[in-house]
Amino acid sequence: MIRLKRVFTAALALALLCSSSAYAAGKKDPVYTPREITTEVVQDIPAEIQQVLDAAYEQWIETNGKNLKDKNKFTKWRNNYTFEWCGGFVTWCMLEAGIPMEENNRIKKGEVEGLFHVKEAGVGKLYDGYGKLNRITRVPQKGYIAVYGNKGKGGSTPYYHVGLVYDVENLGDGRYRITTIEGNVKGHTIRMFIRDYDMNLASDKDTKEKDMSLVPVEERVREETDIFSYGYAYRNKKMYITIFLMPWIPEEASAAVPEEISAD
Repeated sequence: MIRLKRVFTAALALALLCSSSAYAAGKKDPVYTPREITTEVVQDIPAEIQQVLDAAYEQWIETNGKNLKDKNKFTKWRNNYTFEWCGGFVTWCMLEAGIPMEENNRIKKGEVEGLFHVKEAGVGKLYDGYGKLNRITRVPQKGYIAVYGNKGKGGSTPYYHVGLVYDVENLGDGRYRITTIEGNVKGHTIRMFIRDYDMNLASDKDTKEKDMSLVPVEERVREETDIFSYGYAYRNKKMYITIFLMPWIPEEASAAVPEEISAD
């Protein structure tokens, strides 16, 4: 029985480890239409989403570039299995803020109102769950989850890595400067990045793998450190943004804020 249990645990851990690439290889990849939302950067985000970002920021400061073990607080919620924990970090932050969530295999296709997160660690499973709920978009907002692809020698891997969108600056004409906090990068660390993103390129099949670029040197306003960079999350990788996952919907957040009543 003990031996069987070990085999089962190893198999499950392997499944979690491979879940990032499982949706990138076969012909049965799920395809969902990106949702059209406001292209303006929303500043009045839900308080719970701000708590998600605060949790991510606190962990970024607290770990201070420390190389974490394969099993850590960001894997513990998933029975402490060993897996690539970029998605595990995102879900941990959502759990800290009390965001309602459900596992992907229990989610039925259809829309859901209010705050919601897919309780998964695998990049492909996160994408699939959000896609089934019509919560994927090409427009970045604070608290969204950036799904990265990777253009390598073996072809394109669209579900390669995820990170939390911590801040967004609208550069105009569909271009954005995005600050992200990402787990499990550069030696199992948590790092912050600032990069440029062009949703016009992302929407074109011939240019989508060029939608993310480095901030021009002359426009960089802060010094790079061991835990902050204007570069890519992985060295020697050609990364791009595949899509953004939406734990909250801007139009719903706007509707929840009452309009000011002007006095006559």
